[in-house]
Amino acid sequence: MTRMIRRRDALAGLLAVPAVRTASAQATGAPGQRVSITLPGSRVLAGRIFLPEKKPAPGAVVVHDGFGAIAAFDQIAELLAFDGFAALVVDLLDGRTARDDAEAAALAGGLDLAMARDALGQWFDWLRSRDFCNQRLASVGFGIGAALSVTVSSGARVSATGIYYGRIEDPVDRLHDIDGKIIGHFAERDTWATPISRIDLELRLKRTQRDFQFHVYPGAGGFANPLSRNYDRGDAALAWNRTVAMFKPACGLAP
Repeated sequence: MTRMIRRRDALAGLLAVPAVRTASAQATGAPGQRVSITLPGSRVLAGRIFLPEKKPAPGAVVVHDGFGAIAAFDQIAELLAFDGFAALVVDLLDGRTARDDAEAAALAGGLDLAMARDALGQWFDWLRSRDFCNQRLASVGFGIGAALSVTVSSGARVSATGIYYGRIEDPVDRLHDIDGKIIGHFAERDTWATPISRIDLELRLKRTQRDFQFHVYPGAGGFANPLSRNYDRGDAALAWNRTVAMFKPACGLAP
């Protein structure tokens, strides 16, 4: 058990040092390999799947922020796979990535939100239909990815939803349709997912009587992304430990 804990801690440390991965195109069923879906109009979107040792397993969809599907999100999926999830990293930006916060804001601002929501819905269905998935799903989104994944989780029978500094504007009736538990991580000095937007979301969730928990960190938005100027390794690790502690029992895994 001690060795397993050390291995997970070592993986968590990778979040500070983005790494490059290679995988065979269009392969399925192997950790870190490329998968894809085809949207109407023949548009192909890619993703990467990371599988745990024990299968079938609950699925987890990892939705990137404005930085795109950078290596840090692969490492998050690898952590989820280590903890027993079949983890899928989606790419909603066709391979485009940002190098800094300004570029990330520009990419997020140019994202086709309707397309992204449709794609996420298809990815949810894709993951649930795989023979390595036991039908239970979780989602964890960052920034704009959090706003999108919360919307798609509504009515999708998702067991656990993770929100990292997302500005969630869904009305009460849509929030009411989120079936599982919700955990949110927010920053005191966030200028996008502001404290006012967080409090408003909290009030809406209380009206729905959803099972949720929010945590607030002292820095600014992007604190869990190692490419952001607001990255805070300690807060990122704390938020991640809290997320996994909620996700595992919610999805039927031993804590």
